[in-house]
Amino acid sequence: MGMYSPRPFVDYSHHCKSPRFNYSYTVNHFLIMDVMKQGNIAVPSLFLYEPRLLMRMLVASRVETDFPSLEVYPLIPPSIENLTGTFPGNKVLLFGVGGAGHSLYELLRAVRKMKSLKVKTIGWLPCGYPWLQRLMRALGVKQVICEEELDAQLYRVLRETISSKPPAFRPTEDAVRTKVMTQTELEILLQFAAGLSSKEMAERRGCSYKTIFSWKHNICEALAVESHAQWLELLSELVQLTSLYRAD
Repeated sequence: MGMYSPRPFVDYSHHCKSPRFNYSYTVNHFLIMDVMKQGNIAVPSLFLYEPRLLMRMLVASRVETDFPSLEVYPLIPPSIENLTGTFPGNKVLLFGVGGAGHSLYELLRAVRKMKSLKVKTIGWLPCGYPWLQRLMRALGVKQVICEEELDAQLYRVLRETISSKPPAFRPTEDAVRTKVMTQTELEILLQFAAGLSSKEMAERRGCSYKTIFSWKHNICEALAVESHAQWLELLSELVQLTSLYRAD
C-alpha cells in the first residue's frame, strides 16, 4: 500500500435541502411501501450515526426524498447499543466511519453488537480502504458503500435492506471469503492497532501467549489476510481513519 495522500473535498451541499424532514410523498415512497406490504414488513425505524454535517445532511435529504414516511433518529456510539430496548421492531442502522475519528473503535464495537441484536446495518467509508471494507463485512454489516458513491447508491441499498426479498445479486470475492468476526477477536484487532504487543495482551487477559496468536489467526482467516504485509496494511487503515478524519 502506498503512502496516504489527502483526498479532494467532495461538496455535497447541493444535495441538502434541509436537515429537517417534511414527509411529502413521492413515487419512490409508494414503491417501497408496496414492497413492504407484500412482504408483511413493519415500517422500520432508521438510526443514523454520521458526525460530519454535510454527509449527515446528504443522508437525511436522500431519506426525505426517497422514503418520506420514514423517520431518522440521530445517534452517538454509546446509544447505539440501546436500540433494542428503546425501539422495538424492525430497525436499520445507517452509519459512516470516515468522520468517527477517535470514536472509530467505539463505533466498531457497537456495530459488531448489532448482529446479535438483529439490527440491519448499512455502512459507508472513504474509497481506498479495502481492508476496512472486509472488516465491516466481518462485523456483520449487511451493505458497505464507498462514501463517494453514497448519493447514487443509498436508495437501492436501503430498499434492498428493508425489503423481504431483495433483488438477487452476485456476491463479490471479498463477500464470499469474509467470515464473521467475534467480539473478542475485534477487541484483539483493535488492541494490535493501538500498539499493544501479544505479550502485553496476554498479561492483561491472564491468558497464554499462544491464545493471543490463536485469536490473531482467526482474525486473519476472517479477513483473508495472507501475509505480514497485508496485516500491517489492515492496522495502518485503522490508524489512518482514527487520526486523519474529524467530525465537522
